[in-house]
Amino acid sequence: MTENKNETAAPAKNSEESFADLLNASFRTAARINVGEVAEGKVISIAKDNIFLDLGTRAEGMIDREECERQGQLTVKAGDTVQVLVTSFRDGIFLCTAKLRQSGRSDWRQAKDSPSLAMLREAFAAHIPVEGRVKAVNKGGFEVQVMGQKAFCPISQIEKRFCQNPDIHLDQTYSFLISQYEEDGRNIVIGRKELLQAEDKEKARLLWQGLELKQVREGTVTSVHDYGAFVDIGGIEGLLHISEISHQKIQSAQEALQPGQKLKVAILKLDQEANKISLSLKALLADPWTIVGDKLEVGAEFAGKVVHMKPFGAFIELFPGVTGLLHISRLGADRRLNHPKEILEIDATVNVRILAFDAERKTLSLTMEEPEEDFSSELARLKERQDQDLKTGSGTMAALLDSVILEK
Repeated sequence: MTENKNETAAPAKNSEESFADLLNASFRTAARINVGEVAEGKVISIAKDNIFLDLGTRAEGMIDREECERQGQLTVKAGDTVQVLVTSFRDGIFLCTAKLRQSGRSDWRQAKDSPSLAMLREAFAAHIPVEGRVKAVNKGGFEVQVMGQKAFCPISQIEKRFCQNPDIHLDQTYSFLISQYEEDGRNIVIGRKELLQAEDKEKARLLWQGLELKQVREGTVTSVHDYGAFVDIGGIEGLLHISEISHQKIQSAQEALQPGQKLKVAILKLDQEANKISLSLKALLADPWTIVGDKLEVGAEFAGKVVHMKPFGAFIELFPGVTGLLHISRLGADRRLNHPKEILEIDATVNVRILAFDAERKTLSLTMEEPEEDFSSELARLKERQDQDLKTGSGTMAALLDSVILEK
C-alpha cells in the first residue's frame, strides 16, 4: 500500500512544480515596460503596414513596417530580434520605433540614464514626429507627456487655426514636432500645426489631380463674407462668389449661407498655379428663365418688385431669378428725373410691361408708360375703302376719314 501511496504522491509533486513554473512564467510575461524605455522585441508577425513584436509582456509591441525596409525590401523576418524604443501605449499595444536607432545617428545604449531624452534630442535634430498624450491645460498651452517626458505645446500649435475649446484635447494622443529642446531636456516645446498643414498640403496635391471643370463636389462652408463664401471641397478651399449662390439677386452671401453648412457645388474655374478655384451653387439650380420662358412676351404686363436702383434705372424682379431693367426714361413720369428713387422705393411693387426681351442673353426691357394707341387696323380699313371709292369715283378723303372715326 505504501508503494501505491508513493506512486500517487509523485504526480502531485510534479503538478506542484508545473504550477510553480506556470506561475513564474506568468510573472515574467507580466513584466512591465514603461514608455520611454528601450526593449528587445521578437518579430512574431509581419502585416502590410506594421510589424508586431513580442516584448516579453502581455501586450504586444508594434512598429511601422517601413522602419525595417530598405529599398522596398524587408530586413527582418519572423523570429528576428529588434531593439526598439517604446514611444506610447494605445489600445492595448505598445507603439515603438526603431527608426533613429537604425539611422546610426545615436546609440541608445550610450544613454542608459534616459534613453527617451536621447531619442527626443535626435527627433528634434532630425525633425522627426514624436507621439505624445495631452495631460493638462495650462496658461497659454498644454502639458504633454512624450516618451515619459514633460513637454509644452503652445495653444497656437495644437490646431491649424485658433483653438476655441482647449478642453477637447485633454487625454488625446497626437503626433508632434519638437520645435525647441533646451536645458538637457528640461525645456521641450512641441507643436502639431506644421504636421496638420503638411497633411492638408498632401491631401490638396492628391485632390488637384482629380479635379475637373463642371465637376460636382460635396463641400463645407468655412467662412462667409459680403462678397461670397469659401467652401472646403475635401482639403482645398474654393470661392463661391455671391453672383454664383443663387439666380435671385442677394445683397450679401450671409443672407443665404453660414459657416459649417454642407452643400454641393460645381467647379467653374481651376488655376492650380495660383491655387484658386471658383465654385458655383447656382449652376446646380433650375434656371428660372426656362421655367417662366413661355410667360414672357412683348406687351405682357406684370406686377414686379423693385430690387435695385441705379441712376440710369431700376431693376424689377418679375419672378424669382428673372429681373428686367426699367430705364429712367420709361418710368412714366411727366417730368425729367435724375434718379429712379425720386418716385420708386426698394421692395415696392410696380406694374410694368415688357418692351423687349432676349431669352438667350436673359435680358428684359420694361416700361411703366401707358401703351400707345394702335391705329394700324383703322388705317388699313381706311385704305381699303379709299381704294374702293376711287374705283367708283365717289367720296373724298375727308369724308372717308370721318366715316372711319364715326364707326369707332
